[in-house]
Amino acid sequence: MYVSSETDTERSLCIEVVLEDIPGGGIVDPDDFKSTTTSLDEGALLGVDSSGIYHLTKTAELYEDEADSETDYKVLKGHEFKVGDKITDSGLAGAAIAITEITTTEDDYDTITVGTTLGHAMLDGECLVQAADTAAAGSAAYLYTPVGIGRNAVDLTKDNLGCGIMVRGRVRESLLAYPVDDNIKALSALSLIRFV
Repeated sequence: MYVSSETDTERSLCIEVVLEDIPGGGIVDPDDFKSTTTSLDEGALLGVDSSGIYHLTKTAELYEDEADSETDYKVLKGHEFKVGDKITDSGLAGAAIAITEITTTEDDYDTITVGTTLGHAMLDGECLVQAADTAAAGSAAYLYTPVGIGRNAVDLTKDNLGCGIMVRGRVRESLLAYPVDDNIKALSALSLIRFV
């Protein structure tokens, strides 16, 4: 009996080439994640705070087009948003509003509800991102602007586990842990990462 394989590894790796990383990596804050999430997967976008702790840059991909008057945003499952997080569009054109409810009963998508509309029409495939605070249209900011991509999985049930962080190289976009869109890929901190 013979066994054949399409790859040289036991799994498909989203990071294909590492040209530069952050020496020593960083510690990831487990409090950013939903209580049911036990692992940070390879390929997560990470930002850093003033204390040097790394945080997940939360994103969610829209399931369908959303009007500029929408308050219920359908997003693909697998995101890490929680009630109370502030969201805005990845291009920062709309307002930043707090999440009041997340409905998870549908098989294909979750519905994120905010108190008032973001005031910006978005297309299927674009991303919502976590905002630093509530803000008027055009004044929002990322809570944690990504500075790199996590190179390895991290067990979030254990304290102070490190993660390698790539800042220059090539990734397979379809295998990233969380979605990205053109606005996110265009951020200056990710300009040295090629998404294929």
